[in-house]
Amino acid sequence: MIPLTKDEKESKVSEAAVEYIVGGGREPAVSTISSKNQITLPVHLLREMGLTAGDRLAITREGGRLILRARPKDWAKHYGGSLRGLYGRSKEEVDAYLQELREDRDELVEEAWTGRKPPAET
Repeated sequence: MIPLTKDEKESKVSEAAVEYIVGGGREPAVSTISSKNQITLPVHLLREMGLTAGDRLAITREGGRLILRARPKDWAKHYGGSLRGLYGRSKEEVDAYLQELREDRDELVEEAWTGRKPPAET
């Protein structure tokens, strides 16, 4: 366990003060760590985030804070479409890109099998 330094305690106090002022009128939620190292999350926060029993959370530490992030329930839906336009904006651009990859692949296979580079086309 890393002991808190005097500087970290001071930053927590100023951070908490900002939370009370900017927090939107709702007091910060408080939870207690059980003897089994479990915490209970306030239901209003779970509802706001759309979380239910069995959902998984990623937990990271940033300085003196623990950050909880909801993990996607369906990774395909979460990342679906995120690479749209990466290989081209039209079917023709994508086909041209794939053709170029195939040509490069054929040259690499030829080099691997023969141990030498294929002659350059004229």
